[in-house]
Amino acid sequence: MNLDSQVLESYVPVYDVVPDNWNDARPFIVEQLKKLANAVNIREIGWFLDEELLSGKSFIPGVNAMSNGSTSQLYRQVLRKVIDFGALPNATTKSVPHGITFDNNFTLTFLGAYATNPSSRLAIPIPYVDPNTLANGVLLNMSATNINITTGTDRSSYTRCYITIEYLQEV
Repeated sequence: MNLDSQVLESYVPVYDVVPDNWNDARPFIVEQLKKLANAVNIREIGWFLDEELLSGKSFIPGVNAMSNGSTSQLYRQVLRKVIDFGALPNATTKSVPHGITFDNNFTLTFLGAYATNPSSRLAIPIPYVDPNTLANGVLLNMSATNINITTGTDRSSYTRCYITIEYLQEV
């Protein structure tokens, strides 16, 4: 019997029959607690902070070669950081330092942002493509040191912009 059948499932296990004998019940309860812990631990963590933290997500196993020639089968932890970018630029590029170690082990898994214009009560996702005029678009990218947003027109009225970065720090 495979006691780890729920390793990749995201639901808390439901059970109603525990063996009466303690010697049989103990391993059953331990396995149920493992399943419960796995189900809780793979949930996305709802904290979006301006510091590096675990997101609660796990990424596919790495490609690191083991000493015996095989590859690692351990899931990699996804880290998250939110950058308060402030106002969008006026038809130019604005750069804000992200403070993330961007080396050979760094892998970006998500980069996205939203900007809000509080006076007109408008909000846009970033990157943004204007379906009518491509020059009105907003470009988002990340270098080794900065988050960069380039606007084709004046977007400085969008005074609130938060960028969410999710990444791996292991190959």
